Formats: sequence, structure tokens, C-alpha cells
Amino acid sequence: MKDEEKKQVGQITDSADNPLEALVNKEYAEEKVMEPDDLVKKTKKDSQSRVDRLKKWYGSHKRISIPVTVLLVLLLVAAVPWTRYKAAGMVYEKDFNLQLKDSTAGTPVSEARVSIGSVSGLTDGDGKVVLRRVSVGEHKATITKKYYRNTQVNVLVPILGQKSIPNISLVATGRQAKVLVSNIISKNNLSDVEIKVADTVAKTDKDGSATIVLPVGTSSKEATLNLKGYNEVKVTIEAANSGVKENKFNMSPAGTIYFLSKKSGKIDVIKTNLDGTDRKTVLPGTGKEEDRNTILLASRDWKYLALLSRRDSSKPKLYLIETENDKLTSVDEGTASFTLVGWNEENFVYLVDRESTAYWQPKKHALKSYDASKKQLITLDESRGEGQSNGDATYESMTDIYSIGSSIVYFKGWFSYDYSNPTRYQGKQDGVYQINADGTGRKTIRTFNHDINSALYVDSYLYKPSEIYYSIIDGSNVTKYYEYESGKLVDKADLADDFRKYTEEEPRTYLLSPNGNETFWGEPRDGKSALFVSSKDGDDSKEIAALSDEHKVYGWFGDDYLLISKKSSEIYILSRAGIKNDADSLKITDYHKPALNFFSYGGGYGGL
Repeated sequence: MKDEEKKQVGQITDSADNPLEALVNKEYAEEKVMEPDDLVKKTKKDSQSRVDRLKKWYGSHKRISIPVTVLLVLLLVAAVPWTRYKAAGMVYEKDFNLQLKDSTAGTPVSEARVSIGSVSGLTDGDGKVVLRRVSVGEHKATITKKYYRNTQVNVLVPILGQKSIPNISLVATGRQAKVLVSNIISKNNLSDVEIKVADTVAKTDKDGSATIVLPVGTSSKEATLNLKGYNEVKVTIEAANSGVKENKFNMSPAGTIYFLSKKSGKIDVIKTNLDGTDRKTVLPGTGKEEDRNTILLASRDWKYLALLSRRDSSKPKLYLIETENDKLTSVDEGTASFTLVGWNEENFVYLVDRESTAYWQPKKHALKSYDASKKQLITLDESRGEGQSNGDATYESMTDIYSIGSSIVYFKGWFSYDYSNPTRYQGKQDGVYQINADGTGRKTIRTFNHDINSALYVDSYLYKPSEIYYSIIDGSNVTKYYEYESGKLVDKADLADDFRKYTEEEPRTYLLSPNGNETFWGEPRDGKSALFVSSKDGDDSKEIAALSDEHKVYGWFGDDYLLISKKSSEIYILSRAGIKNDADSLKITDYHKPALNFFSYGGGYGGL
């Protein structure tokens, strides 16, 4: 076909008629005639250009390119389990938990050494151990404990958090014995008790139990029990020929109680542990002590003891005993008689009657406080007097003394022997006063004017730990009632029934706990001695025991234990949580109880 004919049928196009098409045809024609070697060269050139462009972009965008590269590598490594832990173990460390149990008894194995590489630890009373900062990945754990077969196990320390704790059984190579340790007072099981026996150590679990393995051929072995806050106990652990023999032991909380004893025939100061063991004589009697006037009162923390005793003179002296070292210090003495008020924190308060001073002379009576921590004697108040002799004396006296909080509240009134003088009380005032036990904060609560020829007569009792009821009779024989609370004395409605009940029954005594947050008190109910623990104000009372009527409250020891007396000759201890019957309390000791009682005194212990 001729060109003209081809053109007509569309096979040949006249490029002259279309310039763009002509250009395309030209390039197409050139490409068709390109040699193979030239094509390879062009491909290499284009590929090299892309690599150069990538390098240039990677270098100019490092903030993006480097993190993306690291992420891609980590994803690649993590995709393969073996390389995942091999690589991660080089940079990642995790805490790893294991638990061991006895293969026969099924009980925790304590004090076993567990090692993974250079990391090791000892199992606790529950058989658990935490190995700190172990490289993630597969490891071989080595477990050793005397009288148990050495054991190796394969473990995996995961990259993510440990989902479960491997529980590994150990095989004993000796005779097994079970040990159960309890608090001798509360009867509660004790955890974390260290048991040393036959060159090995174990600890009790949360239930107070531990499995001990004794050497083969050993039926019993001496052991030592130790726990912080408890007295060390030496025991004998026994193992059976077959099976697991159970051994039950008790431990006593650490602490020492002090009391008077006449067991030697003299009145001695004695101390024992809370379970009555390790009895020692702190201060032997001289034989000159008086039954009624030998008194020992302990501070609430049992750090200090106030002792009133006639030891080496014709008159009783007041002493301080420091329980840290049982040191005896003379506090006050002389031609005087002492009336003890009691402890107010570290201050011991008492009243002095100077027998060598006449009633009409000033300072015959003094209210004093002794700071046991500073060894400092403080005079809180002293009496005034008027006249020329005891026959015409008009004088002040301090009575009805209470320890309320950090303060001492007392009544001070005038009395007279000068009956021939009808105006002997003219201008005189009685009153209720308050002062802190350290001598600060002196305050007149309320005063009362006298009739010119008659005294006021006061009676009072502690209604609640910080509330006092007063009955005051004036010269017209009219009785008025008042209530002291929070530093104020206010008129109160008729309290005649309350005072009648007070005179017919033993006054209630609220014993303040060492931390000052609770009180311990008791009263007779239905032929029983009902014991209560309440708030520091005497509210929210909870009955913690109903014992035979021979029992009375005695004190606290710490904030967890209560002391009671039986027949005023035996001291028992019980848990603050209470007991169900008499037999649940633990007898500490017999003791000597002076005839004098300190009713309504709760700032220390030993007064009841």
C-alpha cells in the first residue's frame, strides 16, 4: 500500500499536521533504536540516584529516621522468641518471685537460699522470695537449705509482668516436725518467728506455723525462738519416726511489771516478765516498812515508779525508781507526812503536811509535783495561816485533788479552831483551783464566800474521766451542786441521788491508757465484775469481760494489754480485745496490796 493510501486508512499519521505527536514519535523512535548496554547503564543510574536521595533524606531527618530504624529492629528481634529474650536480657531486668513448700508436709519452707546467677535471696516465713533485678529470659534457679535435697529448676523471667509465682517442692532429707507459735496472752498465732535449731533456721508463716527438719536419727533438739518485741524462748522440738509431729510453743511480749511482795517476810519491790518468769528483787525490804503506808504507783508508760516507804528512818520517805536501770532516788523526806495524788504524765503529784509547822503558820500544807525526767521538784501551791497558836488558828487546807488532763484540779478552803471568834471567817474565800502539773497555768475556777462564823463543807467525786461533781454545804446548811468540766465550774441541777449512789457504791475509777486515747474501768453487774474499755472521756464503752466478782481493774501495759487483780493479792494480764471467762487471763504473780486504795485516780497504775 502506498503511503498515501496508508494515510487514508489511519496507519500513518502526518506528524506535520500534529507537532506534539511528532515529538512523541521521535522519542519512541529513539528508544526503539537504544542498545541493550545503554539500557543497563540507564537503569543503574536511576537506581543509584534513588539510593543517593534516600541517604540524603535519612541524613537530613535524623529525628525521625533513627527512632524508626530502632523500632524496626526491635520488632524484628521480638518476632523471634529466642532472639527476643537473648536481646532483651542484655538491657532489661525484672524482679522475680518464687515460692517453696515441703513436698511431704505441704507447708512453706523458710530461710532457703534461692540463686539465679549472682542474684540470691532467702525465703520468708511464707516460703516466698523476691529476687531483685534479674535479667529477663530463661535461667536455672538453684535452691539450697540444710536437711533438704539441693534442687535446680528452669525458670523464665518474662519481659512483661510476672503473671504467676512458681511453686517449687523441696524434698526433706531428715525427720520433719511442725512448730506452731502463739502469743501467750492473746493466744494469737505469731508470724515471722525465727527458729534456730540444729544449725539451721526457719521462720513461721502468717499462721504462726513452720516446718523444721532435724538430722536423720534425731528425735528431739534444743531450739531458740526469737521475735522482735517478744522475750527469747528456749524450747525442745520433737520429731516422730514417721509423719510430721506438731510442737506448740508460746512467747511472751517483752516487758517488765513491778509490784510489792511480802513473800520474803519483808515488803520488797519485785519485777517479773509479763508471764511471771525471770522474777528479780529490785529493792529488798529493810523490815521497817509499814503495811498500810508502803505504796508503789507506776506511771502509765511504766518508766517510773513512785515509792512511799519507811525504810531507814522513823518517817516514810518518797522515792523514785527508774525502771530503765532500777535506780533509786530520794524525792522528798523530813518531819512530814505525804498524801499521794498520783502520776500526771512524767510528773508525780502529792500533798505534804509539814508536822513541824503549826496550823496557824503559813506553808504548813504544800501541793507539790516532781518531774521525774528532769529530777525537778515543783511547789504548785501552799497554804496560808493566821493566829498565834493552834488554839486560835485559822488556816487553809487543800483537799479533793484530781488529775484531769495535764492539770491538777483541787479545792482549797479555810478552817478554824478559834471558836470564840465569831468573825473568824470574815473576808475569807474558798475555791476550786487549777494548775498544770509542771507549775504553769495557774487558774481560779470559782470562789465561794464564807459566812463570818462557819466553814464550807465540800464533797466531790469523779463522774467521768474529765468531769467532777461537787456538793458544797454553806453555813446555812444549804447544799448546792456543781459540775467541773473543761476548766469551768457551773451550777448543776439536783445531784442528791448521784451523791447517794456514790456513797453507797465503790467509786468508779477510769484508768487512762498509755497513749491517752482510751480508759479501762469496771463495776459490779449481776454478781459479776464487768470490765469495760471506752474512749478517753468514758464514752462509747465496750464490755470486754465479765469475770467473777473477785476481780478488779489494775492498769494497762502498753496499749494492747490490760492488768487486773484478783482478791487484791494476784495480778493477771489479758488482751485489750477481751476474754470470755476467768481462765482466759494469764496469772503473772501474787503480790502485796496495801490497805489504801486510790479511787478515781487513773493517771497511773497500782492504786487499786
